[in-house]
Amino acid sequence: MDWFILALLISALIFIPLEKLYSKDPQQNILRPHWRTDLSYFFVSHMLVQFILIFITASSSFLIGWAASTDLQSSIQTLPVAIQFLLAVFVADLGQYWLHRFYHVVPWLWRFHAVHHSSTHMDWLAGSRIHFVEILLTRTAVLVPLILLGFSPHALNAYVILVGIQAVLAHANIRINGGWLNYLVVLPRYHHWHHARHKDYMYKNYAIHLPIVDMLFGTFKLPPKEWPTRYGIFGKELPSGILSQHLYPFKKNDVNHQATTKSGPLDK
Repeated sequence: MDWFILALLISALIFIPLEKLYSKDPQQNILRPHWRTDLSYFFVSHMLVQFILIFITASSSFLIGWAASTDLQSSIQTLPVAIQFLLAVFVADLGQYWLHRFYHVVPWLWRFHAVHHSSTHMDWLAGSRIHFVEILLTRTAVLVPLILLGFSPHALNAYVILVGIQAVLAHANIRINGGWLNYLVVLPRYHHWHHARHKDYMYKNYAIHLPIVDMLFGTFKLPPKEWPTRYGIFGKELPSGILSQHLYPFKKNDVNHQATTKSGPLDK
């Protein structure tokens, strides 16, 4: 609970003023529609991530026994912490890229990931809207390999901090031009296009941290200066509220997959 309150206060104190000063979409009120739902998600997401971290850390001695190569672990552990951190970010993003891509193309996974894409507003809270099943899958799938590869606790902690910052920043309603940084690190405009209600971007910009990962696999797409004008999923909208949205993927009338939906207007 202390971690949740601290994370919420720090995020609010940093990003609410930034969104007021440099907003991409000006808002009359700080509290936009569905803010209560996303605040609930903020709480659930942070609590779940903490439990996952505690569980994986407690299980680290068991996991080490599954390591593919002790020599590889030793090689990584001899690297400076800064290099370990950069390598961990790249390795994690490779794994997240493919899992994220599967979320979009495998229908039963899309049902859960659609919750994240259901928000029609992008701001510092929007990135917290993630189904608990997706949180469990993603965090476990990313953190376990990093432990198996032998990255030091300092490098892992630095990576977790980066995830917390970048997840908020990438969804924030902040107009950052970025320049050459757009090709080096995922910034708001890059990730906003991934959330855009635009048929040309349904399967683009999967990387969480590094655009080079999208470049490697042919899914990088970023216009020179434009920002998307509409966000959300195609076709039938999800119900409102965190409880209804968490139950929705388990119902038969689940949200249409992006690739197969025929209803709903498409941006040109």
